[in-house]
Amino acid sequence: MLGGELVLVCPQCQVTGWTDSLDTCGSCGSTVLVKQLGVVLCRSCGAVGAPTAAEAAPIVTPDERTGGRSLLADEVAAALDRVLGRG
Repeated sequence: MLGGELVLVCPQCQVTGWTDSLDTCGSCGSTVLVKQLGVVLCRSCGAVGAPTAAEAAPIVTPDERTGGRSLLADEVAAALDRVLGRG
């Protein structure tokens, strides 16, 4: 969770320290949180309630090797080209 909302983090962004900006459980400090119907549940200890917000989230930039485009975007574009018979 980040700012009380569930987020998905792509594998490219999961570099050293990437979990530092995630919200944590107020009871055990775990970042393994889920949100169901507005209620936050810790999957580690079972605590229910609002998460402890991280201090400040870093700005995540795309990998420069891909020219600002993710590898997933390249794979999707290639798959669409194959299916649609392009180039």
